[in-house]
Amino acid sequence: MFIKVEMDYFKDSNLKGANEILTYSLLCDRMKASKNNKDFFDKKFGDSYIIFKREELAEYLDVTVKTVTKILKSLVKKGYLIVKHQFNAASKLFLPKFENEKSTSMPVKEEITSPFGKNLPSNKSTLTDKYITDNTNDTCSRTNSPKDSNLTQKPDQNKVIQQAELDVIANSLVTKVHLPKQAVNIMKTFSFGDPKKLYAYAGLLFKAKSAVSKQAKSIQNAQEALSFELNTDYQETLDTDLKRIIVSANKKTSQPDGYMMTSLMDMFQNKVNDYCSHDVVSVIG
Repeated sequence: MFIKVEMDYFKDSNLKGANEILTYSLLCDRMKASKNNKDFFDKKFGDSYIIFKREELAEYLDVTVKTVTKILKSLVKKGYLIVKHQFNAASKLFLPKFENEKSTSMPVKEEITSPFGKNLPSNKSTLTDKYITDNTNDTCSRTNSPKDSNLTQKPDQNKVIQQAELDVIANSLVTKVHLPKQAVNIMKTFSFGDPKKLYAYAGLLFKAKSAVSKQAKSIQNAQEALSFELNTDYQETLDTDLKRIIVSANKKTSQPDGYMMTSLMDMFQNKVNDYCSHDVVSVIG
């Protein structure tokens, strides 16, 4: 496999070391294909993306996955990369500074409505471009000084990006794993704009559910009791339960994750007991 490594990358003082330059070159090389494939265009984010697993990058670079993780975090911090996590799927990678003048992007006829309330023709600009350039005097091209490029993403722009990521995760929880919307809204509220916090809350919820599922494996109808779709009780009470657990976890203990895990398992055990009351008195016995 051959890839083109731009000489400008070696001159860019923000890109440190051969591994970081080669990683970014690999990402850009794959983006060239994504730009011409409508299946890799995210309408909500308003830009093309790539899928590149850390294990695959590690193999190309002949380094460890841990090293790749550090490189990707560095690229995110410097504004070269935006990672949008997905449930049960590989993360989408966006390259805000990617330039591909020789390649023609896949035409998208419809206009994209941005979070700013304006319709942007997708063949002229993208939301990712807007996140990088709004409220700045310069667009941080490669001719800008390192000092200018460090100011590319201002705090208010980071909030817009975080909100977009938060909305994507929340929408996935409702549409893909069928959590009640009001319950997702509770977790979203107590995430305080941090998508990683929402992701962590959801992770604890499903970890607790999985643990109780294993405990109740031999109990008739237990799996139905644990299903967000089949057990209608979740629609009525899950938001209240989550609010109580999250608030208590942050007030009563210095280890909120452990408290939440225990409380969530208790909640799911009670759901099984209530749903299967004719079969079992208690999940734990």
